[in-house]
Amino acid sequence: MLTIQRRFKPSGLSASRALETTALPGHSSTATAGSTSTAIPPAPPQAPPTGLRKISFAKPAKKADTAKTAYPVFSDSDNPNAAKQVFEIAARVKQRAEEIESLTGAQETDKAELRMFVTPFYFRVNQGKPEPPSSVSIPSEQGEVLVTFQNRYAKLESEAPLQPILGDKLGEYFRQAFTLTVNGELLPADQAQTIVDELQAVLAKYNALDALDVKEQIKPVKDFHTLRHTAFTPALNLALDAACPIVAMIKTKGRESK
Repeated sequence: MLTIQRRFKPSGLSASRALETTALPGHSSTATAGSTSTAIPPAPPQAPPTGLRKISFAKPAKKADTAKTAYPVFSDSDNPNAAKQVFEIAARVKQRAEEIESLTGAQETDKAELRMFVTPFYFRVNQGKPEPPSSVSIPSEQGEVLVTFQNRYAKLESEAPLQPILGDKLGEYFRQAFTLTVNGELLPADQAQTIVDELQAVLAKYNALDALDVKEQIKPVKDFHTLRHTAFTPALNLALDAACPIVAMIKTKGRESK
């Protein structure tokens, strides 16, 4: 028999109970102090937790349609010259489409890199200016290219990335913006007009809170786009740009000469 002895003497208990012997499951247990012998039965197995009773809305799986649609193939036996032109034009269209796709990817990559390299210069050259110009000009060999920094910023779901940068001044330069949308299909039809007229005050009254859709985001304050150049250093503006990127456009048409 394998036993484990535990010694304790809590207040209010007699010395005869100061020594208990506990047997491991499957072994007998006997107290060595006094004549009392107690067997500890094994704990009954616990039933697994009962899950929610849910109705299944599973739809039968659709068979994958791997068959290629059979389209009629163009031909013009009555006018072979016209048919030849059609095939030549189609070949050019196909080739250009592939070239445009490749060029588009390369163009977007180059635009992103231009923004990356020019952004630090934009903040340095406009430091302290109350009304900074919107663009930076790059006089390339092929003509002028403008990197334009618009008064638009990427959407932020939370102010968390900005808090370590601005600290207590966060509320001076950023605010919460939100849109409330009421889904009319979720409103009781006979009460819809009343709910619309009274809006949010009656949503709870008519148990239609689920019809309220809230969209919120963190946005800069109205004058942030110009205030940032006098309120912050270029380094701090770069940190803010990493957290809340400014929308920049690359313009290649250039300005009309005067």
